Amino acid sequence: MTSAETQLPSRLAEFEVIRRLGTGGMAEVFLARKRGAERTFKLLVVKRILPQHVSSRQFRAMFADEAQLATRLNHPNIVQVYDFLDSGEEGQLLSMEYVEGTDLRGLQRAARSKGLRIPPYVACYIASEIAKGLHYAHERRDEGGRPLEIVHRDVSPQNILLSFDGSVKIADFGIATANVFREEAGVLKGKTGYMSPEQARGEKVDRRTDIYSLGVVLYEMLSNRPLHGSREGDELLEAVRAGIVEPPSTYATGIPSEVEAITLRALQKEPDARFENARDMASALARLLVQKQQLVDSHVVETTISEIFDRTSTPTKEAMASERPVAEDDPLRSSEPVRGGPDDPLLSSRPLREKAGREVRHVAVVTLRVHHLAALRQEIGESRAHRLVDQLRATLSEIAYKRGCHWVWTGDESDDAVSLVARAVVGLTAHAAHASTDAAWLAVDCHEAISGACDDLQVALQASIGIVRGIASGQRDFEGHLVRHVLHKPADELSALIGQHASAGETWVAGGLFRLVRRDFVWRDAPNIEIVDADARNLPRNVRVHVLVRPLTRQEKLEQLASTPRDLVGRDSELAELHAAYHRATSTQTATRGTVTCRVIMGEMGIGKTALVDAFLTELPKQARVVRIDCSPAGRELPLSHIGQWLRELTGIQLDTPYADARRAIVAALGDPDSSSRAGEIVNR
Repeated sequence: MTSAETQLPSRLAEFEVIRRLGTGGMAEVFLARKRGAERTFKLLVVKRILPQHVSSRQFRAMFADEAQLATRLNHPNIVQVYDFLDSGEEGQLLSMEYVEGTDLRGLQRAARSKGLRIPPYVACYIASEIAKGLHYAHERRDEGGRPLEIVHRDVSPQNILLSFDGSVKIADFGIATANVFREEAGVLKGKTGYMSPEQARGEKVDRRTDIYSLGVVLYEMLSNRPLHGSREGDELLEAVRAGIVEPPSTYATGIPSEVEAITLRALQKEPDARFENARDMASALARLLVQKQQLVDSHVVETTISEIFDRTSTPTKEAMASERPVAEDDPLRSSEPVRGGPDDPLLSSRPLREKAGREVRHVAVVTLRVHHLAALRQEIGESRAHRLVDQLRATLSEIAYKRGCHWVWTGDESDDAVSLVARAVVGLTAHAAHASTDAAWLAVDCHEAISGACDDLQVALQASIGIVRGIASGQRDFEGHLVRHVLHKPADELSALIGQHASAGETWVAGGLFRLVRRDFVWRDAPNIEIVDADARNLPRNVRVHVLVRPLTRQEKLEQLASTPRDLVGRDSELAELHAAYHRATSTQTATRGTVTCRVIMGEMGIGKTALVDAFLTELPKQARVVRIDCSPAGRELPLSHIGQWLRELTGIQLDTPYADARRAIVAALGDPDSSSRAGEIVNR
């Protein structure tokens, strides 16, 4: 590996890099941190697909499209993928939840080194939790209800993460969901020792291959040895294809026969002989624990990890809390970041440099209320319900971070509590223009996560969510985040009121915000909310609300976009002006080399600026190329990746184009400047 490859970057896009966690053939993984809403920082994992592997524009577009799917997987047993970024020369970046703990492989190695093994019933619980996450992903459907047919294809101890507080999560769906990584006939993807026989033969696979792989993982936890012993290479591949499995009790004592039977069923050579789906496997393991009166939960897993695994061997210290507010005098605010070895402290943020005066911006206020807690306690018991709610709250917090906000919980889960209540303000980060859309998606994701967490329970928790548009004021920091904000009345009270009226399992959106996001979702009407003491509370007497049903599918959006011009009543002159500017800029008779044509569309939110632009874009010639760039109000420089993207669109050059060829293409497009001039320097850059 060259020195350039081993050099640790200080930043990747908006992430401050702390250390490199690993490097593979196509990607490298970093521990990093990122600024969040309301002056919080978040530790996370950034996976970078190396630029030399994604120079193809088609590959980049395909991977971007599929990687976005991973951000829609919201389940307590799946590592949350926050975002996907195409950062040009820096590569394609997936940011993911950081799980402070160890992977299952590390726990197994620690156990072997101490002459121990994971207790059989703890192994059953771990496998059951992973099966829940797999079933959720296998059942995932798109907005139109069509199955996405997600298969992980790489269920292995390296991708099973165990937090120090006992949570169990499956990782790396960000790559597994991408079509560009799915195996074609005869092509093998995944770790050989954990493949199903059909996967090892290069055949097309379905969800049952993940069940087999999970069976291999369970087998190894029980027997403390690989399924096929010390075989390697072609010998291992042939053994996997043969599908001959000896019972784990052949190599280890004390394995309950019922546990062995479940393991061997998952490891059947023929897919039809295995569990039909991962939920059936999870249910079989859970029933067994109940029948054997084995109370295994996250606390037991936490205790097992503490007995086997040495926490001091992990590179991340206790001080690296996964999410924490940063005080003014926090030493992490030092403007000189410290980087290098594994014992370095967290990288610092840029110091707070707030602009004079206050900023006022539109935000979205979301109130969430979780119902049926009492029924849940009655069904599964107080302690188990408490742990499930804790796990669910952690998942909802991860979802909120993904949408640029965080929950402030105002309820509790005491015996007499009817519901859990939380509030979030969306739009306090630098990308405030997406606040309304992010709030709606936050609601969609939260409903989905709550449903997934209760999938195997007789009593299912449900949420009622209310969303209104509001105004917040505060100071803007260096990166464009609104800090020390004040939420203006009556948004907070209205959001809580709508959340109270909303039916369980539904999201009710007030009319002001509805007008901004109505084109992206399916809606139905709800009864108007009449406020009896409205005057005394300084509230409107009637509130018009709409029920958010589901997001629109891509096809539905395209169909709606095609009809957008018909909705632009009275905007024909503005639309004509945009087309006139486009033709003046591109016509060979009127265009002048070296000039730039600009049009700025401005006005209050909700008056149809986006609709006007969308209508214009749908009417452009097919050969027109569009580059979209989201700008922060605090940013003073256009990122180099945007310039690179614009140049590639303009000239057709790729990331792997030789320098001399790229320069000739740029000169041909922009003209041949004097090499000693400033323009010449720009071309060389």
